[in-house]
Amino acid sequence: MATPSTDFLANVMAEVANEKIPEKVYKPLITKVGWLIIGALFIVFSFVLTRFSLGFSIFGDWNLSSLMIEKYESKIDIPVTYAYCFFFLLVFVLIQIKMIKRLLDRNFNNLS
Repeated sequence: MATPSTDFLANVMAEVANEKIPEKVYKPLITKVGWLIIGALFIVFSFVLTRFSLGFSIFGDWNLSSLMIEKYESKIDIPVTYAYCFFFLLVFVLIQIKMIKRLLDRNFNNLS
């Protein structure tokens, strides 16, 4: 029966340590430029759909500019308590997003 050499474990561990693990590079599905383009298109389409009449619509001759809020008196009274509530909710959500992103980045770096 053959027995391993005395440095067998050290030699194997040295070989394992020398192997390079391919580094995983995080690439988002939609880049920042892509989000900017999507946002810009959304704003342009929203403006066009609310300002102009579309005579070629498949729904007939609808005038989408009639959906504008300007026809109605746009007076919205939001209580100060609600404003503070929404502000602090936004702050807490942003803090949670940062914490979750940091946790995911740490876990992603540990995997690679």
